[in-house]
Amino acid sequence: MTADTVTQESGVVAETSPATARLVSFRQDGGIGTILLQRPPVNAISDVLIGQLDAALDEAEAAALPIVRLRSTARAFCAGADLRMVGGRVGNPEGAAAMEATVRSFHRVFGRLASLPAVTMAEIGGVALGGGLELALACDLRLVSTEARLGLPEPGVGLLPGAGGTQRLTRLCGAGIAARIILAGDQIDGAEAVRLGLAHWCVPLGDLEAESDRIAARISGYSAEALRLSKRCIELAGLPGPGGADAEISGIVRLMMAPDTHERVTAFLSR
Repeated sequence: MTADTVTQESGVVAETSPATARLVSFRQDGGIGTILLQRPPVNAISDVLIGQLDAALDEAEAAALPIVRLRSTARAFCAGADLRMVGGRVGNPEGAAAMEATVRSFHRVFGRLASLPAVTMAEIGGVALGGGLELALACDLRLVSTEARLGLPEPGVGLLPGAGGTQRLTRLCGAGIAARIILAGDQIDGAEAVRLGLAHWCVPLGDLEAESDRIAARISGYSAEALRLSKRCIELAGLPGPGGADAEISGIVRLMMAPDTHERVTAFLSR
């Protein structure tokens, strides 16, 4: 396998990039933030990429925007972990310990993405496999193309989806769908991802960017604080007890006192 070889069947890929390369960047356009994955050809996840994603999340959080998108500069969204990184650690205690540290960093950074105050949306034009799908699952929303291919095929190479895939996919789609995708290794296209509840919208590949812009523009016009509090209420819906209802009540009270809410309600009533 050469340095440029890529395999998309296992959820891990092998590719190289200069140590100083910019693999992830953040940009802001009005009320819309975009995190760009830019490690061609398939944005293989390495320790360096995770570190740069963490830094991009710092920028996104500081910007305090209503919405942040994850977008790839390549057709592939992300085909999973870097196989060279994984392969160099198999079969020895030191490698296993290093992989544990890597997986913990995946969980921490993906968790940061999931808890970002902004609404987050993954824009998936091609493959989102293994860690790539786990990255997308950490977002609130997923927009896919008809040519997208999603899966968690790690058991095929003796691994498991270790960056939150077993947990987030099961919570999102149920144990039956999670078993089909993880245990049976089924990879699904964009239309089926929407049918299963794994994605929210599916459009032709050529329309993906425009549809993403349309959705993001709409969300960017909403109250960032109302979105943040709504996200929290949705999260609490899956937990036992009255926490979700309490969060709704306290959130309404908080928003009723917000100057932004006053301006929006006044503007609506003056139409």
